[in-house]
Amino acid sequence: MEHHMIKTQSSIGYLHQWLANERGVALLAVALLISLLFAGPTADAADLPTVDDVMKELKISDSDQEKIRRGEIVDWSPTEGSDRELALGMVFLVKATPEEITPIYRQAMILREVSVITAHGTITGEGTMDQLAGVALKPNAEKEAKRYLNAEPGEELNLDAKEMAGFRALQSQAKDGAISVKKVEELLREGLLARYKGYHTEGLAGIAPYERGHGKQRRAGDELLLSTKQLSGVAKHLPVFHNFLINYPKGLPAEEVKNFEERFYWLNIDIFGRPTYVLVHRMLYHVGEAVMAVERQYYASHDYNAMLQGVAALPTKEGTFLFYIGRVSTDQVAGFTSSALHPVSRAIAAPYIKDMFRSLQERAKKK
Repeated sequence: MEHHMIKTQSSIGYLHQWLANERGVALLAVALLISLLFAGPTADAADLPTVDDVMKELKISDSDQEKIRRGEIVDWSPTEGSDRELALGMVFLVKATPEEITPIYRQAMILREVSVITAHGTITGEGTMDQLAGVALKPNAEKEAKRYLNAEPGEELNLDAKEMAGFRALQSQAKDGAISVKKVEELLREGLLARYKGYHTEGLAGIAPYERGHGKQRRAGDELLLSTKQLSGVAKHLPVFHNFLINYPKGLPAEEVKNFEERFYWLNIDIFGRPTYVLVHRMLYHVGEAVMAVERQYYASHDYNAMLQGVAALPTKEGTFLFYIGRVSTDQVAGFTSSALHPVSRAIAAPYIKDMFRSLQERAKKK
């Protein structure tokens, strides 16, 4: 029993540090996702639910609905699909029209304002090495290069067997144990490009697994599929789009293509002085004046397995209601301490996201 308590406390302490530093990740991911919410063409009006309908479906009480209309940010409780999934839900009102919110979000897209983002880039088409030229082992290049060269199955790095074999082969070529950081970076770029191509051409099934050791693997594609299936509201009200998410990259019906946008990015995020490479897919679906946006982080080089975020924006006479859900898969909340870690994790993570949304509300008021 004493060992169990020590393990739980240690895990919570580590998780607190991890989530606190993930503020930059959450800020970037959500800001980028929402920054596109109110741009581009719109589809013909559809039979979408009203704000009251959505509130009811999310089981938001009358008292909490009043709080939302008074400007408060209210939590709702999404179900979690596994002991590795940490889910957060929030609803809030911005007293502005979509046209007034647009410039605020566009300003938030300036990545240099997010200090933990050390580099970023766009990937298009089939993807090329040139598009990943900015990927570098920063910060602490030498130390991180050694991690890759000595990589073994486990949680320190999210790599598949082929990637680890490539780094071991590079290590074996070393003279006096010295390997150029640039050569490690070249292999890293090749791995990221292969992961992009796998997802871009085969969808969730094409994402290479993470080797965890003892014959175990963690598959980000399976984690994201589970998270996507948990989007029950999207499945109910936007079944065509939900089916597209499940079966990506199979295309939307021809008549829906004009209402859809997507973009791919790579990011380098500084977490604990370590470069964390993230591959991002953002999708935007317009339905009349309403918008549904979904972001998948289908690769992260360490600390978490995958992330899915979604925002539904419903404009009304009162302003624009935003319904947010975030689902992150991380082994840090799994295992026999899971029941203790999940509520603590949500309590730690929620304030960071709420701070961002409050900032948005305040900036909208000044418009």
